Amino acid sequence: MTTINSDIIDQLGLGGNPSTRKSGNKLGQEDFLKLMTTQLQNQDPTKPMDNSAFLGQIAQFSSVTGIQDMQASVKQLVETLSANQTMQAAGLVGKTVVAAADSALYDGTNTVQGGVELTGAADNVVVGIFDENGQLIRKMELGSQSSGTVPFRWDGLATDGSKAPAGVYQLKAESIVAGKAAAVNTLVAEPIAAVNMASGGKSLSLTLAGGSNINMSDVKQIM
Repeated sequence: MTTINSDIIDQLGLGGNPSTRKSGNKLGQEDFLKLMTTQLQNQDPTKPMDNSAFLGQIAQFSSVTGIQDMQASVKQLVETLSANQTMQAAGLVGKTVVAAADSALYDGTNTVQGGVELTGAADNVVVGIFDENGQLIRKMELGSQSSGTVPFRWDGLATDGSKAPAGVYQLKAESIVAGKAAAVNTLVAEPIAAVNMASGGKSLSLTLAGGSNINMSDVKQIM
C-alpha cells in the first residue's frame, strides 16, 4: 500500500482538521500550481508524467482563467457603455423626438404633430383623438394613402369646433382597405420629459411629455 506523506496533505489544505481546510470549492491559480508541483514531486520515477498531459493541464487552466478574465472585462465594458449612454440620453431631456406612441400631450395652444405608419397602401386612413374618459373628441380622415409614414396635425379642436382643454389625449388610427379596417401604429412628435436608467435587464428608456414610455432604439427622429 502506498503511504501518502501527511505534510503533502497539509500543504494542499486537505488535513483532518476542518479549521485548517480552505473554504469553498474553487481552485485558485496558487492552488493549481501547488497541486501541479506536488504531482511532479510524487510521480513514479519509472512512469514519469507524459509531457503532453502536463502541458494540456496547464493549457486547460489557462483557458479557464482567460475566459473568466474576459467575462469580467466584458461586464465592465457593458457597465461603462451603459453609463455613457445614460449621460448622453440625459442631454436629450427637453428635446423633441418622433417616436411610436399611443398618447399625446396637448398644451392648449400648440398643434399636436403625429404620423401613422402604414405597411401597405390604404383606401382611407382614420385617426381618432380620445380624452381621458375614452370619449371620441375628434375624427380625422386622411384619405387614400400609400405605404410609409403619413403625417397628421391636430389643432386642438373638437368635432363640433370647440377648443379642447389642455391634457393628455389617446391616439388610435385605422387603415381601411376594401372596406375592412385594421389598427395601425401612431407616431407623435413630443419633448422628452425624463430618461429612465437601465435596470433589471431592461434597456434605457425615455418618457415623453404625453406619458408614453419608449426605448431609446424606438426614436425615429430627433428634431
